[in-house]
Amino acid sequence: MVVTLILILLIVIFMAFFIGMNLSNVCTFWFFKTFTELPVSVLALIAFGAGIIFALLFILVAKMKAPPSDAEERAARKLQKKAKAEEKIRLAKAKEEAKKASKEAKKSGHSELVAESHK
Repeated sequence: MVVTLILILLIVIFMAFFIGMNLSNVCTFWFFKTFTELPVSVLALIAFGAGIIFALLFILVAKMKAPPSDAEERAARKLQKKAKAEEKIRLAKAKEEAKKASKEAKKSGHSELVAESHK
């Protein structure tokens, strides 16, 4: 945390020194309007900001068009496995209940009815 603060302060000091030393360097810039006597350092900061904005836009567009990542695929497979496991458990319970019902039917002497219901 302290190292980050010191690093940020050094960057700000460097930028202030850079801008201060280049205030006398001016240029003309056109962006749908002509800006005269624009300091080069300000132009550099504007170009840097525009680069960041365009980079973020390209990253967002690429993420929207990108195929699902490995993590998303793994999560989808995990959900499918979970659904299959739940289905197996449900089928096993249904089979177990059917066995219990047939045993009880045999005990009570209704084996003929049970045989007919399985057909």
